[in-house]
This record gives sequence, structure tokens and C-alpha cells, in this order.
Amino acid sequence: MVPEEMTLGDASLITATFLFTDIEGSTSLWERESVAMRLALQRHNMLLSSAIEGHGGYVFKTVGDAFCVTFDDAAEALRAACQIQTSVAAEKWPTRAALRVRVALHTGPAYLSHGDYFGTTVNRVARLLAVTHGGQTLLTSKTEVLVRNSLPASSSLHDTGMLRLRDLPHPMHVFQLVHPGLSASLLETSDASGGNKLTAEPLARFRPIDIYEVPTLPTIIIQAVKMMQNPNVDARAVERLMINDPAISAKILRVANSAFFGFSRRVATIADAVRVLGFINVQGMLISVGAFDAFRTERLNLVDFWKHSIATATAARFLSSRVHCSADEAFMAGLLHDIGKLIFAVQAESAYRQVLELKRGSAMSSLEAERTLFEFTHPEVGEMVAERWDLPAKYLAAIAHHHDPAAAGDERMFCALIGLADQAAYASLGSHAPAEHDAERTALLDEVDLGQAQWEDCLLHLHQARATIGAFVGAIQ
Repeated sequence: MVPEEMTLGDASLITATFLFTDIEGSTSLWERESVAMRLALQRHNMLLSSAIEGHGGYVFKTVGDAFCVTFDDAAEALRAACQIQTSVAAEKWPTRAALRVRVALHTGPAYLSHGDYFGTTVNRVARLLAVTHGGQTLLTSKTEVLVRNSLPASSSLHDTGMLRLRDLPHPMHVFQLVHPGLSASLLETSDASGGNKLTAEPLARFRPIDIYEVPTLPTIIIQAVKMMQNPNVDARAVERLMINDPAISAKILRVANSAFFGFSRRVATIADAVRVLGFINVQGMLISVGAFDAFRTERLNLVDFWKHSIATATAARFLSSRVHCSADEAFMAGLLHDIGKLIFAVQAESAYRQVLELKRGSAMSSLEAERTLFEFTHPEVGEMVAERWDLPAKYLAAIAHHHDPAAAGDERMFCALIGLADQAAYASLGSHAPAEHDAERTALLDEVDLGQAQWEDCLLHLHQARATIGAFVGAIQ
């Protein structure tokens, strides 16, 4: 097949846990001890193959002494990594210095084509391996959440914090496998291999673990959202689940019957709401209702946050037909795009008040104010939380990249749409917007191929919708 004939149809999208390995300093060892290394590599390959095969892994590629492996089960991948490290550490090697193997794990979707894997997940595990030391096993938070309750015997996970890795737009939250025999000197990554650990002292500390200590959405909401992501589920099934929580069901019906949706007849049941509004809109309502109840603060008034989110969702839906995006998906992404700000407000309330004060007292953008006070920004925090909630990749992209759609890859157009809707919400609600928004808005309009007339139409639509946006906020309270 010639390159110009190839499309995504030639590749299968799969989700797996990737385990990458290599030998630390192997190039130097081959230069100095080629005969011993030939013997050592044979034994190395036997040990790794045994651990990988014993835990259900599939070696899809080897490059020199590096193994590239996929696992269907993240816990089995971690057990294989633990066996690799303990067996390599116990071996008597023919080289003057013992071999030390680096192992990195990351879970996510990737494209499978002609026996090899491609995509951002593969790039990320490769970048993580590059900052791993020999003898270390590092894994990302996406893998950690899958294995935390099924660790290998006598092992634990050490939170190494946030790492900025080469060529990646956002930092990754990284953990290290700690097992018997691991040297204490290996409990940290270093900058020498290209990783940039976030160790600066900002005005307010916001630890990575804070992101995972936020109040969780009610279990029934998580179950319902997952259920509605199944294309084969019906409205009655959702209703049968939601009937177990009358309070949340009542709020969903209140939102469905609010002036925001403006139906001429009353929506009487959850099944009716699903049929009339569609699965995606009801998912957005569920998350909004659950988040409003779960994420409360003592002093910060979050009504403005929700008005902005719903205005952004409204603008995204209005603009979606003009850029050939799904209106429901655009609405959902608009609701979720600033979820990182909500996490800041809940987990670092007093410090986040300073972010708001910095914005009010200067021409700073949210991102600039957050970088002044924290180690990372609301798109980065939001992306990490959305991953924990297992939201679809499209919404993850919108949360992470609505301020920089150029970094969103295949979802660039969708993220530009959400970024433009975000700006429209600021403009229509009379929020203070820094001058730099003008240049950003022009770039976003160019990205989605819209002009000033469409922008003005969107602002007029939001102005006319102000009362119904307020009705939506009132209904979820």
C-alpha cells in the first residue's frame, strides 16, 4: 500500500498497558566488554521473556536490548515489572558491573498497524523510560489507579510527583514501584536524563496527591455516565439505575424542565429526559449536578464558575454546526472545560482566592495567575482528574487544550471550538478579559474558519440566553 492510500482505517485503536524496558548504559558496556555482554544479553532476554510471558504480556517489538510489551491487565504488567527487577537484581552477571534494567509503564489507547503500535500513549511511555534510572520502575497515574489495590506482594508505590517530559505539553504524575531489595538511592528521578521535576517553591503548594483526594462524584452518577457511554443501552435501563437515588433524579428532572431547555411539555421521567435530550446531554447534567453537590467551599461563591461553564457549553453548541462538530459533544465539553478550576477552588481554597484577586487587580490571565501561585494550571489539573473519572478522550482533549488547541493532535478543531466558546462566555458575561484574549480569539476564529460576523452572532445568542443560563444554574443547586 502506498502512503497516500493509507488511512486510519488501516489501524485498529486498542487500549492497553505498555511496558518498555532497556538496559542502563548498554552502549558503554558493549564497547568495553563485548564478549561478556553477548552472554549477559542472552540471560537478560531469558529473564525478561519469562516474566513477560508468565504474566500475559505480548512483546510486539525489540530494539537492541529494549523490550516493548503490551498487557491487557495493568496489574499483571506491574507484576511482570516487579519480577523483572527482582530477577535481574538477583542474577550474577558476567560483566564487571551488574546489569540494571529501566522499566516504564503507561496505560491508554494506541493504534495497532502491521504489528506495531503508534500514538500519544506510546510516545509518553517512551519519554517516561528516558528519565528512568537502571533498577527503577516508573508508572504514570493512569496505570497507578488501575493497580493500587492489587500490588505485588511486599511492594508499594512511591509518589514521585509531577514530571515535565520532553516534547509533552503537560506534566505527568509519576509513581515508582518500591519492592524488597530496591536501593534507597533509586527513590527519586533526576533531571540528568531529561526530566524536569516540578520542585520550585510557588507561593502556594498544591501537591499532586491533592488532585486525587477531592470529593468523588456519587457512585450512582459514575455508574450512569459509564452506562450511557454504551451505545447499546436504552433509556429505561438508565431510569432503573437512577431510581435508586431519588434526590439526584429529582434534580435531573428539574434541570430538564428548566427554561434552559424550554420544552413545551413536562419531562416526567428519567427515561423521558434521556429520549428527549439524548445520552450525552443527560451525562452532562449528571456530572454538573454531582459536581455542584460534591465540590463546595466555605468562602468561595462558585455560582459564577457554573454560569461561565454553562455559557461556554451554550456557545459551543451554537458554534458547533458552523464547524461540523456534534452539538451534544460540544455542549458536554463546554460544561467540563474548566473542571480544573473547580479542583483548585476545593483543594486550595485560600490560595485560589489569591488567583482570583490577581486576575481582578491586573491584566493577568487565569493561566498566568495560576503559574504564579501553583506548580501547574487548571487545564493540567483538569486533565488529570478527567482521566481519573475515565471520561472519553474527546473531553480530555478539550479540558487539556482549550487554551492551546495546536497541541491537541487529531482533536485540534474541537479544542479550538471549545476555546472560542470559552472566550465568548467571558465576553458575554462581562468578565474581565486580558487584552491578550483579542489575539487569541483571532487565532481561534482562523483555526475554525469563522469570521467576525459569526463571533457577533454567538455573543448575541449568549446575551439572549442569559436568563436561561441562570435557570440552569438555579436548577442544579
